[in-house]
Amino acid sequence: MIRTMAVLLLAGCGAAFAQSMDTSPPRLVQPDKLANWWTMINSSVEADVPNYAKNVQAPGCATVSFVVEANGNTSTIKVQRVVPDGDFGKIARSIASGLHFEPTAFNSGRERVFSWLIFPFNLPADPAERTAVMQKCAVDGLTWKDR
Repeated sequence: MIRTMAVLLLAGCGAAFAQSMDTSPPRLVQPDKLANWWTMINSSVEADVPNYAKNVQAPGCATVSFVVEANGNTSTIKVQRVVPDGDFGKIARSIASGLHFEPTAFNSGRERVFSWLIFPFNLPADPAERTAVMQKCAVDGLTWKDR
């Protein structure tokens, strides 16, 4: 009797664990469509900046991909591109790890999504120059394989 109960308890725990760990690939959502699925709820963000960071005074950007999980937190964070070479990637990764989202009415099922954002740093005041810096971090066609 005790053995049967133990087996049933373990089976129930295993099923609950398997259900909580969604291993299917998330839906790919382009950055300009992310707000259709998930709304960022951070009122502010914090970044971990290394004490002796490289090239953080220059204008630049970093593209970071991530998954928005069903609970609204980010996971599977990866730096995809950094301009100029330096520590902007580490900083952007730390920002992305602290992002929190709420599902939109369209995404009431809280579907997981894979997307990416470009984080700007020290952008110049001139709009054309700002655009030129940001375009250096543009990435086309990321897929789940790029995680």
